Amino acid sequence: MSEAAAAAARPAAGIPWRVALPLASTALIMFGAGVLGSLLPLRFSAMGMSAGTIGLIATAEAIGFLTACLYAHKIIAPVGLERAYATFAGLKAVAILGLHFADSMVVLVGLRFLIGMNAAGLAIIVESWLNALVPNEHRGRVLTIYVLVYGCFFGAGQLFGHNLNVLGPELLFIGGISTILALVPMVAIDVRAPVLPHRVELQIMKAFRTSPASVMACLLNGLVLTAFTTVGPLFGERIGLDQSHIVLLMACVSLGGLFLQWPIGYFSDKVDRLYALIGLGAGILGVAAALVTVNRDTPLLLLAALFAVFGGLAESLYAVGVAHANDRAVVADYVSLSSTLLFVWALGAAIGPTTGTYAIQLISPSAFFVYVIALTLPFTLFSIWRLTRRKTDRVVETHEDFLAYPQTSPEIYGWLPYHKHAPGLPHDGAPELPTTRSDDSNAAVSNRRV
Repeated sequence: MSEAAAAAARPAAGIPWRVALPLASTALIMFGAGVLGSLLPLRFSAMGMSAGTIGLIATAEAIGFLTACLYAHKIIAPVGLERAYATFAGLKAVAILGLHFADSMVVLVGLRFLIGMNAAGLAIIVESWLNALVPNEHRGRVLTIYVLVYGCFFGAGQLFGHNLNVLGPELLFIGGISTILALVPMVAIDVRAPVLPHRVELQIMKAFRTSPASVMACLLNGLVLTAFTTVGPLFGERIGLDQSHIVLLMACVSLGGLFLQWPIGYFSDKVDRLYALIGLGAGILGVAAALVTVNRDTPLLLLAALFAVFGGLAESLYAVGVAHANDRAVVADYVSLSSTLLFVWALGAAIGPTTGTYAIQLISPSAFFVYVIALTLPFTLFSIWRLTRRKTDRVVETHEDFLAYPQTSPEIYGWLPYHKHAPGLPHDGAPELPTTRSDDSNAAVSNRRV
């Protein structure tokens, strides 16, 4: 048998075990982030800060995230991914622990900015490594595992903090230790470093011309759901819930956002995705209207269900929005379009915490959900209007399989498992990429180009 025939007869390689290492690192990072996610707003509230001030501090973290997505490649390029990962992890841990000593808003804003910036830098590097470690035929499967690890461990971290003293150092120690421990699996990766990430060109106006409904969906997700990560604990506190119930409800938002995406995405594969976006808008309006009426006497099970559905519907806006935009785009524009939508989401995430917290501070706890209705209603009506113009819209759409992308960094869109049979791509859906081999493993490693 010839060598070529023998190679063809061999079964396709499975997912390399090395992907467990960056996934373990992600799990540790997200566990620490989950502990802080629900408790930091409660900590700042217990320190006597107003809701609006807490929202401004949270906005600093979103701006840090946005900054890193734009400029982290300039930090990574001179030193390489390994040293940059250690730098980002160390700085994030120091910023988390520094919150214990911060007693002024200026210092808190600076520390939260560092947390957001380094969190994005860590995600960029992990996603670059995963891209290098994963064979083309397994990229979609590993992406799904990555999303599950990302969401499940964030939710686990939230639940872990149900009885921690919000004014004590424990939650900060846990967040800092988890971040430092994330270095351990990453230094064990035995493979040549992938090609360094490059800055992705942003084309906001082109994205809007391609799919204005998608741009608005991603912006709405940032304005609403990201804001609720800060507003939600304060909302629970103001309607009289105790810390354990608040943490449980916020975990329901996170886990609902994680697990409801797939059935919603499956449904969106079967219909015009504009119908799916309209349905999501209508669903959010209904749940928000119900949440306006809740108080401390509302049964916890009902609250948990409403919070989970709210999280699932609002989170799905982003993934369905990205899918709808790529249905209307050519393959060559996919990475820049999806990355642009991530930045649109990040802009919403930077604005949402401040506007949402001021709503509950100046009016009432339920005012946040009035704010949600005020934003979602125009989006839903606009999407319906777009649907009525379909007969005159000459854009030819394909219909790609749904994937749940996390809002982590632009690097995730370099995987390209989305376009399965696009011209110029191999049948498995990933672009044909150059490969290298590690010195000791002879495992093929794909190097990406943006």
